Amino acid sequence: MHALYRTFAARALARRTLVLRSGSTIRHQSTYKQPATGVNPAYDEALKVIEAYSSKKAREAEAAAAELKRAQDSGADSAALGLLQQKWFDLAVESRINDGEVLWNARQGNYDLSQPVYQHLKREAWRGRPLEILMQRLLQMYVLPDMLDPRVVGTPESQLHISLGGQPAIEPGSAVDPADARAPPAVELVTFDETPRLHTLAMLDLDAPCEAEQTFREQFHWIVSNLSFSLGASKADVASGTELLAYVPPHPAHGTPAHRYVVVALEQGDGGQSRVDGAEVSRDMTMREFVAEHGLRVAGISFFRAAWNESVDEVYRDVLGQPAPRYGPMPTPSKHIGPDGREINKYANY
Repeated sequence: MHALYRTFAARALARRTLVLRSGSTIRHQSTYKQPATGVNPAYDEALKVIEAYSSKKAREAEAAAAELKRAQDSGADSAALGLLQQKWFDLAVESRINDGEVLWNARQGNYDLSQPVYQHLKREAWRGRPLEILMQRLLQMYVLPDMLDPRVVGTPESQLHISLGGQPAIEPGSAVDPADARAPPAVELVTFDETPRLHTLAMLDLDAPCEAEQTFREQFHWIVSNLSFSLGASKADVASGTELLAYVPPHPAHGTPAHRYVVVALEQGDGGQSRVDGAEVSRDMTMREFVAEHGLRVAGISFFRAAWNESVDEVYRDVLGQPAPRYGPMPTPSKHIGPDGREINKYANY
């Protein structure tokens, strides 16, 4: 069964660069150990049934790959090609979905995304608990609707990972030390799509204090457009994009509550094929304005929280070049204190 599938996979890769690109192949080392046969007759029979089914689906997938190749050579329209590609993909998944080694690797988080079955399993794993936790925290911590209308955002199609200070990817909504975010975060966007699409990466603070209005507002910390992501290229190569706003580290001011810092991957117009160049942006604009003006769509989202500590004052001094502000609650009025701030003499009249 495995030899047959390897033969099919090699032929399919050689025939169709549209379906799988050889450049996206990822080497992956499996720790799976095949259970011993000849011990449990029921297990041995079950293994035969699984292998027969897998071989049947592998043959059907190979036939589907040949059909797709013929359609490509005859100049079929994109809709027909899309249906044939999906047919091939589904059959390729079915041919290995019951493979013990594949299921073991998926449980260990060891995905070879050059293979359809691992693409399918990783997408299903993302749509399970991780997506549920993300949406729960976005709503519970009011990232949505403070930043965008939840009805507009919908359910993110891509999984966005952010890492700070060379550490592992953080859980959405985690509290972090502002010092760890002194450098721009490392971003990975798993799109589950072979087609390269352009995205704009943005980071903003939803809780920047606004003294004039005695409230909090949005403030952008970083914007980079024209970043290409695909299934085989999920790591953000910031140098290849267009930096619209230079990165400013988080600087939650003393006396303010913990700030919510949101990182968003926005798919650019025309299905990710349009560029965003020379856009006029401001750190004080809102995400709603930015998305509407440039026709962007949320593809992936994550966020973290940070509160003031002594490292924040260094950002104000070294990066912003201004004194670190100090905020606090308004003093409580007292009937014993006069307009001049002095204690009222009980014998004096005001």
